[in-house]
Amino acid sequence: MAPSCTVYLPQSQEYKRLPHDASLEAMIELSYRRACAIAKAYALTAQDVLYMTPKFWELHTDNIHALDGGAFTLLTIQYNLAGGTIAAFVERRPELRPLMDKIMRFEVSAQYLLTEVGHGLDAPNLETTATLLDNGEFDLHTPHPNARKYMPPSGPFGKLPRVAVVFARLIVNGENRGIRPFIVPLGDGKQMCRGVTTRVMPQRGGIQPIDHAITSFDHVRLPATALLGSLARPANLRANFISCIWRVSVGSLALATIAIPLTSVNTYVVARYSLRRIVTASDGTRVPIMSFRTQQLPIMHAIAQVAVMRAHADDAARMYRDMSIDHRVRSGIAATAKASMTHHAWSSLAALTERIGAHGMFEHNNILQSELLMRGIRIAEGDVLVLSIRLANELVLGRYSMPKPRHPDCLLARHEAGLFSECRSLLAKAGGNHRHESLARLLLPRCLPLVQAIGHRMAYEAALDANVPRPLIDLYEAGVILLDSGWYVESAGLSRWAQFEMEDKAVSAAMPHLEQYLSSLGAEAYAISPILTQKNWEAFLDEMPTYIGKAELSLLSTAVPQYSKPVVVQAHL
Repeated sequence: MAPSCTVYLPQSQEYKRLPHDASLEAMIELSYRRACAIAKAYALTAQDVLYMTPKFWELHTDNIHALDGGAFTLLTIQYNLAGGTIAAFVERRPELRPLMDKIMRFEVSAQYLLTEVGHGLDAPNLETTATLLDNGEFDLHTPHPNARKYMPPSGPFGKLPRVAVVFARLIVNGENRGIRPFIVPLGDGKQMCRGVTTRVMPQRGGIQPIDHAITSFDHVRLPATALLGSLARPANLRANFISCIWRVSVGSLALATIAIPLTSVNTYVVARYSLRRIVTASDGTRVPIMSFRTQQLPIMHAIAQVAVMRAHADDAARMYRDMSIDHRVRSGIAATAKASMTHHAWSSLAALTERIGAHGMFEHNNILQSELLMRGIRIAEGDVLVLSIRLANELVLGRYSMPKPRHPDCLLARHEAGLFSECRSLLAKAGGNHRHESLARLLLPRCLPLVQAIGHRMAYEAALDANVPRPLIDLYEAGVILLDSGWYVESAGLSRWAQFEMEDKAVSAAMPHLEQYLSSLGAEAYAISPILTQKNWEAFLDEMPTYIGKAELSLLSTAVPQYSKPVVVQAHL
C-alpha cells in the first residue's frame, strides 16, 4: 500500500492531544484545524469533486480519519455535499468560481442543510420556503419549529466564515415550484448572520465533538444569484428533488468507505497490543494473548474484511462513475456497499473493543469512538435500513436489476439468489400486491439482509478479480456464511460444524502471514494509541493527573481482634 499524503499528520501539531480538562470549544476548534490540515494535504480541485476522481475516493478512505471522526464529518460535508452540489453549476455560473475556490481550499466552512426536525427521510416534504420577491431577491424563511434544519454543523466555531447549501421550497407568485438549493451565508466565524439562528446540540456520546446544530431562518434576504437551478416549475417535482440532492447518493458510498480506515487502524492497534500483552497459560508458560484463537478470530476477520472492502470500494466507485449505468442501479450500488461495509466495521469494532479489555472503554485508544462513529455513519446520507427497504422492494418488484454476479456459482451468489427467491415467493403469495399487509410484516424485515447479501457477493467477486490473497478471501467468505448460518445448513448442504471448520481452516492459513497483512493495512503511522508499547503506556501514565496527600483516616478499632471463621449465609433455593 502506497503511503498516504497525510502520513505526516499524526505527528503534527494538529494531532497532539489536548489537555484532559480542555473545553468543549477547544475540542471543536481542534477538529476544524485537523480538517483544514487534511484538506491542505489533499488539495482537491472542483474537478475532483464533480467527477469523483480516484483522489476524491482516496480522501474518504484515508487512515487519518480513524483519529478524528469530527474532522471527517466536516470534510465529507464540505467536499461531497456542499462542494459537489455547487461544482455542478460553476461552469455555467462563473460568478460562483471565487466561492468554489474558497470551499476547495477550506477557507470557508461549507455546510449542507437539507433535512428538517419534522422531515428526515421524507425530505421531499420539507417546509422551509424561499419566496421570490418583486426585486428578484428571495425571502428565506422557517415557518415553524418543525421546519428548522437539523444536524449539520452551523455554529460560530472554527474561526472560519460559514456558508451553506440550503434546500427550500421555491415559491413564485404563490405557486410551489418544488425544492431548490440556495447558497446562504451563515456566519463570519465569530457570529451568525442577521436572521440566522443556530442552536448547538448536546454532543454525541463518546465521539470527537463538532457543532451539530438546529438552524432556522427569519426572513433572510438572498440575492438572485443564491438560487442554484431554474425558476421554472419542473414537470415532475419528485424527479426534480432527486436531481437536486444527487450528492446524497454519492455520500452513501463515500461514507461507507470510512469503514476501511476505521477498521484498518483499530485492527492494527488491537493486533499489536495482542502480540505484546503477555499472560500466564494453564501450563505456567508466558505467552502473548495473540496465541489464543479467541483473540485471533476477530483480528483476522477484520483484516480480511479490510482487504475485501478495499477491492469492493474500488469496484463500486468504478461502477458508480459509469454514467451509462441506470442512475437507480448506481444508487443501489452505493446502498449495498453501505449496508455491507458499515455492518462489517460496526461488528468488528465492537469485537475489537472487547478484545483489549478495559482499554477498549477509554477514548484515548479511539476504538470505542470509532464504533460509535460507525453508528452515526449508518444513519447519515441515508439510513441503512430505509435505503435497504427502498432498494429491496424495487428489486423484488423487478423494476430494475443490480449487476449480475460475475461468479454465479460461488456460495455468496447462491445465498443472494436464495434470499431473492424467498422474497419473491412472499410477493407471489400476496397476489403480486406489494402494499399487502402481509408484506409489511414479513418482507420488510428481510430487506436489510437481502441488500447486505448483495453487498457481500459484490465484495467477494471484487476481491477475487483484484487478486486479494486467497486466505483472506476464504476467511471473508467463512465470516459472511456465519452471518446466516441457518440458510447454508438448509439450502447449501453446509452443516454448522462444516462452517466452523471452514473458518478454522481459513484462519490457520492466514495466521502465518500476519505481519505481512498488518503491514498492508498502512496503519502504523496512524496507530498512536498509548497501549501499543510499554514505553508509550508508561509515558502516557506519567501525563495523567496525579494525587497524593498526608490524610489520615481511622475507621477500624486498634484492639487486637479475636479471629474466627466468617459467618456463612446459605441461600435457600
